[in-house]
Amino acid sequence: MKLQRKLDILYLSSSWIFLLLPSFSLSHYLQLQSLYYLLQLCMHRRYLAHHMIVASYFWWAAGHAPWLYIGLYTALFQGIVALLLLAKEFRSSHLLGIGMGAWFVFRIGLFPLVVGKHYGSFSSIEQAFTLYIWIYSIYSFFHILSTVFRFEDGRFWILSLLARKQHCKILWVTDLDVAQQILLHSVNKGAFIEEKISMSAWSPVLSLESVNGAMWKTLRTNFSLVQKHLPSAEALHLVTQDILSKRDPTKEIDAKEITRITLASFVMWIFEKKWNPAWEFVCEASWEWRKEIAVKGKADPDLKKKTVDWLVQMIQQSKYAPLFGDRWSQPECYSIFMQPFILSPMINFSDIAVASVQHPEMPILELIHTYHPFPILERFIEKELVVKNGADTMMVEANTQVFIPLDTMGAQCPYVEGIWTPFGAGPRKCLGIAYAMAYLEALLPYGKNHAHFVPQKKHRYSGRHNDQLSFRESMYQLRIFGGLLLARSSTTKIEL
Repeated sequence: MKLQRKLDILYLSSSWIFLLLPSFSLSHYLQLQSLYYLLQLCMHRRYLAHHMIVASYFWWAAGHAPWLYIGLYTALFQGIVALLLLAKEFRSSHLLGIGMGAWFVFRIGLFPLVVGKHYGSFSSIEQAFTLYIWIYSIYSFFHILSTVFRFEDGRFWILSLLARKQHCKILWVTDLDVAQQILLHSVNKGAFIEEKISMSAWSPVLSLESVNGAMWKTLRTNFSLVQKHLPSAEALHLVTQDILSKRDPTKEIDAKEITRITLASFVMWIFEKKWNPAWEFVCEASWEWRKEIAVKGKADPDLKKKTVDWLVQMIQQSKYAPLFGDRWSQPECYSIFMQPFILSPMINFSDIAVASVQHPEMPILELIHTYHPFPILERFIEKELVVKNGADTMMVEANTQVFIPLDTMGAQCPYVEGIWTPFGAGPRKCLGIAYAMAYLEALLPYGKNHAHFVPQKKHRYSGRHNDQLSFRESMYQLRIFGGLLLARSSTTKIEL
């Protein structure tokens, strides 16, 4: 996906050379644009419809054959830019990317002025097509911009700007040993991604992964109490195997079917209740939650509430009812079941299943390490922390927000047995490790031997970019990220 991101940037940047051409001979401008987009057809299937429209226009106005050579030179220019962007030794790619972005913004504004000078000499088809190119340029810009924000360069800059607003320093850590030491010495997630995006996306559920301070302690205590009354992880493994063995082997296992299997397995394991088709709305609700958590759209609040009510009723009719009595209707109680045993499994396991199909040779822990559902871990360092970095030591200054990009580490660092990355480290590591492994060790081997195991089908709202990003989702992301940057800064005091 890093290659795809660079190609997306390249796709936009290499067309800017055409901004100069109208100044010399605007009458041939559209034919040059046509050839350019036609040449992109083999590179970006995402823009297939656009390419077909432009290609059709190119063949309609193919009388300007000499100008096609300029288009070929432009393709060569694109190839040179590609080599520069993709070469590992090209250290200025970040700066070049920013420059390209600024120039493209300039192009969007300048395009109408340049075209306007000669607009009257255009035919009606040329006028319509020029307008189409400008509108599509704006569409492409915002779409690619939101995509870039989710990858290394973009998220570095947006989080750096947020850090400046909050008057703290940031540190990106991709060394496995350094990251582990930081996780072992800090429980504070800070006031960035989890607080500003994830907590509201999880609402009305409180996520053990996102909350901080006193609320995190309360949830962890409640989780420990409930855990004592849960069946064993082995029991979950057996329940899942039993449910899978009774399925119709001719029925596809797509992403939505995985959510049904997951929900059926955990409900049977926890509450000893067989799957009820009336629970289908819970599966749909999981997609609503993951949509908002992945910053791809606003979830349906009514469906969220209906799912919470369903779970509270299930708990109150079970052996767990006496543990908290009437307090089960409160978020700090029902969330103990909802987040780690209902929503997170449905959200994360389908993501892992997609990776398992792409890399069937990988063991489960290596698969999670390489294609982790969580892109970034966060920790806030309040006091100076000295950590070892190989034979040396390094100082993490006080008031530093640390970001640990698991997707980058998975791509750069090979998995070593016993490494911490699949489930985290320190006080805030995943509390459901045994249950997650018990379920995956039943599901993934079954999927490898199943002819109709297609978890990539109907899969949406991935946290690790293994699905397409629509324009509507792009605009939602830009609105969220822009709102974070434009909002008035506030200092959040974390009680530990």
